[in-house]
Amino acid sequence: MRIDRLEIVNFKKFEQYTLDLHPQFTLLVGDNGSGKTSLLDALAIAAGIWLVNPPDSTLSNSGRNILPQEIRLEANKSGDRTQFVECKPVQIRAMGSIGDRNDVSWMRQIGASGSRTSNAEAKAVLQIIAQLCESEHSETPISLPVIAYYGAGRAWLPSNSRERRTTKSKSRRWDAFYDCFDERIRLPDLQNWFKNEAIAAVSRHGRMRPGYEVVKLAVLRCIPEADDFWYDPDLNEIVLEIAHNPQPFSNLSAGQKSIVALIADIAIKAVTLNAFLLPEELELDGETLPLLLQETSGLVLIDELDVHLHPKWQRRIVDTLKTTFPSIQFVCTSHSPFIIQSLGPGELIGLDSEDRQSLEYENRSIEDIAETIQFVEVPQQSLKARELAEATERYFELLQQADSTPSEQLAEAEVAYRQAAERFSNTPGLTALLKLEAMAKAQENGE
Repeated sequence: MRIDRLEIVNFKKFEQYTLDLHPQFTLLVGDNGSGKTSLLDALAIAAGIWLVNPPDSTLSNSGRNILPQEIRLEANKSGDRTQFVECKPVQIRAMGSIGDRNDVSWMRQIGASGSRTSNAEAKAVLQIIAQLCESEHSETPISLPVIAYYGAGRAWLPSNSRERRTTKSKSRRWDAFYDCFDERIRLPDLQNWFKNEAIAAVSRHGRMRPGYEVVKLAVLRCIPEADDFWYDPDLNEIVLEIAHNPQPFSNLSAGQKSIVALIADIAIKAVTLNAFLLPEELELDGETLPLLLQETSGLVLIDELDVHLHPKWQRRIVDTLKTTFPSIQFVCTSHSPFIIQSLGPGELIGLDSEDRQSLEYENRSIEDIAETIQFVEVPQQSLKARELAEATERYFELLQQADSTPSEQLAEAEVAYRQAAERFSNTPGLTALLKLEAMAKAQENGE
């Protein structure tokens, strides 16, 4: 699955918006409130077409429709108050590919007089999806896509969130679609998966199954200096070894936990969906990517990709995702100039820029990116230092024009300078210079 273009109407803050996506990686950047997460939500609704007619009953509540609170509201002043009017129709139209069908399009909407999501304009795509899902029963199964949405708080599961529904039957292909738009990673589910793999290895004389080896490889590729990864039955916990130092998952930093959980969850979904691409025995040479990772496609949405990550990790995470899952399309948001700096041509969309899809950012410094793409004024200085520089410049300028500057204005500039300078204890030279300048001007005026 791939989405090349998204067109939305009356969705959240957007009256009308068109988004053209890179086939492998797109990063949305912009100020708070610019609509980055809203666009991820719209993409989730478009991808939700896969679960309109779920292939399994356990997926009945795992889909993603247009929510009533996502209808755009228009403010109208009426008397002594502001009232809001719903704007309809709400439309989410996507164009891209599904299976081996290119240039397909579908639309999901709440009509002008409707209250629920309609899929009347998506019948052709729904038929394609049904045929793909039915291939499970054929001798030659068809690869199915990983679909997932990871929110900014993806590593935490609220206490009131419903538990994963379990069945007495063996693991099924459709488990990978369960709550795929939930925006969170269920850490207990990850641990149970690795525990079950360790149990399965008993019947294989201690040899892990190829699916486990693929997930392990994906995790180790994405963690700097990672050496090994396994499930410890005594701790009842997965263990990650970094620089020859084994640590239980619970002891890892928030950044390490976030990346391990994210990468493992994506890889587990790929293994669950497309296990037929795994050989009975897997030999890894450290260079060749397993066929399952090479061929599994999908759409993965990640809000705040840089959350909890040190700048060193931020600079490598995009390349790691693209090389570990080369057929998956990623659409992410971030506020990190380090991530922007790591992008390739056509992968950046700035929502604050009028020419949002042709930004230049390759080979530019962090300061240049922060200033020209993220619109941070003078990123080389802290905000307090900038305030001091401006106050000092203003005061010095007025001192130079003391004979034509009203005394009240000069006094106000001096107060502003002194207030800004109080935050810095290392500027006595500047204070002395300004004092000498003030004394010289006073002498010139015969004061």
